[in-house]
Amino acid sequence: MLLWASSCCFVSTLLRNFGAYAALLAGYTLIIVARTSIVAPDQIFDIAIGRATEICVGIVCGTLVVGLTDLGSSPRRLATLLSQLITETAGHLTRVLAEAGSPNTDTAEQRRALIARTAALDTVIGEAAGELPELLQRQSLLRAAMNGLFKALSGVRVVETHLRGVSPAEARRTARTILNRLRPDWAAARYEPTPVQTALSRAEDTTLVRRLLHLETGDPSVRLAADGAANAAAGLAVAANGLTLLNDPAKARDLRQPFSFFVADWLPALVNALRVFLGVGAAILFWITTAWPDGLLAVAFTAITIMAFVPMRGSNMTAPGFGFGAVIAAIIAAIIKFALLPNHETFLAFSLVTAIALVPLGALSTIPALAPYLLPATILFIPLLTPTNQTTYDTVSYFNSALGILTGCGFGIVTLMLFPPVSSPIQSQRLVDLSIRDLRHLAAGRRCWTPNQWQRRIYARLTSMPEDAEPIQRSQLVSTLSVGMQIIRLQSLSQHRRIEVELSGVQANLAAGNLPELHKALRKADREISSIPGAHPGAATRLRARSALLAIGESVSRHGEYFEGLPS
Repeated sequence: MLLWASSCCFVSTLLRNFGAYAALLAGYTLIIVARTSIVAPDQIFDIAIGRATEICVGIVCGTLVVGLTDLGSSPRRLATLLSQLITETAGHLTRVLAEAGSPNTDTAEQRRALIARTAALDTVIGEAAGELPELLQRQSLLRAAMNGLFKALSGVRVVETHLRGVSPAEARRTARTILNRLRPDWAAARYEPTPVQTALSRAEDTTLVRRLLHLETGDPSVRLAADGAANAAAGLAVAANGLTLLNDPAKARDLRQPFSFFVADWLPALVNALRVFLGVGAAILFWITTAWPDGLLAVAFTAITIMAFVPMRGSNMTAPGFGFGAVIAAIIAAIIKFALLPNHETFLAFSLVTAIALVPLGALSTIPALAPYLLPATILFIPLLTPTNQTTYDTVSYFNSALGILTGCGFGIVTLMLFPPVSSPIQSQRLVDLSIRDLRHLAAGRRCWTPNQWQRRIYARLTSMPEDAEPIQRSQLVSTLSVGMQIIRLQSLSQHRRIEVELSGVQANLAAGNLPELHKALRKADREISSIPGAHPGAATRLRARSALLAIGESVSRHGEYFEGLPS
């Protein structure tokens, strides 16, 4: 039981939304089944089937009630948020270009705020998919839309970093070249971020990508800005496709994406599994040592308490509220069972009597200040009441059951408070450190990721960033995304001898975090590529290689301490 509960909690931390709760349910259902069947092992299969049937009946009833009463606002809210982010990201790019060469702009802060808001879409996507079956089936398009926004913001960051690193005159000249090729409504979004027409946005963004990628120029500065803007337009096109799914599902284009499962950081799952192991293990030892008949009930509610709060941030802060709510539920259940239920045992009477407790508890639990106390009271009311077809009014039995539930909640609360989860600052820093470590492995050739694989790694870490993470940390992840993409591009060009220049020095110094030598290697590689005559075949490819080298150098200079701060 202990190993199973810990494993289920581990898996639950890695999953999200319905999958996460399914793992939790599997974890403590085993203990509940064991509690009933341990005295009758020959009936364990029937008991397990009965328990599973009860769960399924409850799920069906709950789904019907929610389906008939919930108006389903999450898809509309997601559409509004996604539309705003698409428009504001497009407007942000035009602002970066329009204000190129101007001092004291706050575009970096605006971009970091957009990154945080984009990461927050992950929760809303899960809620929207839970309300509409069609969205659940095509949820990958919504995830791709969120990742498209990350890609767009990464492209904007490349453009902004480059324009800040050159002279004001060159910045204005380069920006003017790109700005004249952007869509007119993007420029309007800079002043008034109103949502654009999504279907037209997707088609026009795709056209814009081709226009920017095929821009004829011999200037690495213009080439870099054009490619960055093209990445932004490509990302916005994918985001617009997700918005089309919300507004007009028939017009949304399905994307072929290979299945991938990547864990941003294993530590939170390991810590949560350890908390369950220690808390439930302590309850099991207490049960075995005392030979308490209701000890396994305490074990079950220890698991339920810990596993219900373990995935939540700040669970050590809300756990005392769970205990207080359990006491409230025990008092109310005792009043209902021994004062109101006797002589009122018909179905209608039972429904009305239980509604006297459940309706006020459920209504008041929606108030944020009361939710930490009354939500657990609502959840624990029925287990404490223990209604059966033949109701018994045994006060000793009720006291033992209530004591078992409250003891289990107590074990869980103490465990949550003694063993806190991974703190947000530590988790944020780990995500940043893991990303720079992966970048160094990529540069050293120890790992070979495709562009899509690299993007999914960084997107997963951006999404896993705690809400209170420092804005600079999200910016560092986006910078890592950009540098990694440039490294993958250069590795591909070098392997196929399309640039005829050796880039091992660039990769080795980036992998070692030796920034002075890295900048020397970047300048040397750029000189060698530029010395090849322009009439030589592959001039366009070499120009893109020079722009990639330029992008790497500018990103590393922008976050110097980050790129040299972690040993490989």
